[in-house]
Amino acid sequence: MKFITIKLLDYCHYIFFIIFTIIGLFIYQDYGFNIDETFTRKSGLYWLIFLSDFFSFDEISKIASEKLNTSDDFTIPWSNTYGIIFDVPAALIEIIFSIDKPLKVYQMRHVLTFIYFLVGLIFLYKILLNRFNGKLLSIFGCFLLILTPRLFGEIFHNSKDIVFLSLFIITIFFYFKTLEKGNYKYLILFSLFSAFTTSTRIFGIIIPVIFLFIYFLSVLSNKKEIKNFKTIIIYLLLYFFFLYLHWPYLWEAPFNNFFEYIENLNIFGPKMIYFLGEYYNTELVPYSYLPIWIFISTPILNLVLFFLGFYTNSKIFLLKLFKVDEIKNKYDFWNNINEKKDFFILILFIVFIIAGIFLSPKQYNGWRIFYFLNFFIVYYSIFFISYFAKNKKFKKYIIPCSAVIFFLISINIYKIFIYHPYQSYYFNEFITKKVKGQFEGDYSGLSGISFLREITKEDKSSSIKIAVNSWYPLWRMKELLPYKDKSRIKFIFNNKNEAKYIYSNEIFDVDARKSEKYKLDPSFKIYKRYIVDDIIIYKIFIKK
Repeated sequence: MKFITIKLLDYCHYIFFIIFTIIGLFIYQDYGFNIDETFTRKSGLYWLIFLSDFFSFDEISKIASEKLNTSDDFTIPWSNTYGIIFDVPAALIEIIFSIDKPLKVYQMRHVLTFIYFLVGLIFLYKILLNRFNGKLLSIFGCFLLILTPRLFGEIFHNSKDIVFLSLFIITIFFYFKTLEKGNYKYLILFSLFSAFTTSTRIFGIIIPVIFLFIYFLSVLSNKKEIKNFKTIIIYLLLYFFFLYLHWPYLWEAPFNNFFEYIENLNIFGPKMIYFLGEYYNTELVPYSYLPIWIFISTPILNLVLFFLGFYTNSKIFLLKLFKVDEIKNKYDFWNNINEKKDFFILILFIVFIIAGIFLSPKQYNGWRIFYFLNFFIVYYSIFFISYFAKNKKFKKYIIPCSAVIFFLISINIYKIFIYHPYQSYYFNEFITKKVKGQFEGDYSGLSGISFLREITKEDKSSSIKIAVNSWYPLWRMKELLPYKDKSRIKFIFNNKNEAKYIYSNEIFDVDARKSEKYKLDPSFKIYKRYIVDDIIIYKIFIKK
């Protein structure tokens, strides 16, 4: 029996990842389609054509060009500045496997997004195992990540923020390995993935900055560390080389295009958001925006463990700071490699939080742009559990604390179940039904395809006239329906009163309380509401 238990422990991580993969492949078709997916698909096709022409892959270029001509219709200016790490492979797969039906194209992209996340999850396990040296603890950290409902709801359709999260995790892993091994293999991989994170989200540029900062601290503590200056130079040269090499947008004018990309970040996304019962310009949101969103939409278990872990870890380094003149160790802030890893994570987290609150050009769609912060939430959660388990004075509390954790994990699982497939819009138990109505719901437009499928199933008319009473471009979803259904749908754009049904996910680009833009004629009455956990996902109005 003991032998079987040991073997199960040896293979438990394989079992965990296999089960999670099966679940993902079983449910990926349940999810709707993100408002950005047409946008990012066009970006992939655009750069695939560029690369195909550059390398003389004429047939691929021809097919991609034909597809690009059908990829249009945007509510915001289209831009070719995005990185290519996800979009070009997705476009290439679409062409190689001759995936022509729109529904199949986007489902393929959902599977690919899930695979990227799965790879990131595996590297998260490797990071936690590397730092805390416990398989079950590392698996639990992965559980905390995937049982974060908002994140779980994004892992199939959010090909920007989920891909960035995965690349970010992989980059941190190779930083850890660079610290430990100090060889060129890991340094090259660290610089490569640092470049990937930067092209995917500009926040990635903070990683090399903090890497430099930690090095200068090392030199201040120990002059002998100056010998590692060569490593820093190699890293920076490789980082800029890889950034230029894999990001075609930089090829023509690297510096000008890079700074132009940064300057144009505020053109993306909506102009107006609904937050705490008020409408805000997305460039003028209050500083409390990001902290409040994190606080109300992260599971309570994750928040509690994170705060305990962050407090415990910060306290260690603060004590070192106050006693810096008394410390006789080799370094002022860390005694060993593990503490240096923790210090890197601490500084990185603080800088990201400050940048997110005070320096981000725009805030919108909840806090999905900052979903990579979930890595820090998990890291500090596991830090605290490891600290707690090793501290003898806490041993008598292990069983009751484990029971509480099990209970809270069960709540997370239940919430993922009841929100399905709208986990992206989860709120925790800290806020009431009334307060939930003071935040945006279906900002990604995931409900659009569900509405169209529902209405074509219920209404057998030869012509179904539909109007949209929100900022969401519902008409993009029409192409994903079977021909017999989409041929019956007619969208009304100019005069909503001609429609039989009006759809609204209540995402507006103006203050809907003051503007007349989204006022409906009294002849339209509520037909249905789709509500999940007191959150209105969408409404259907019908003309009486």
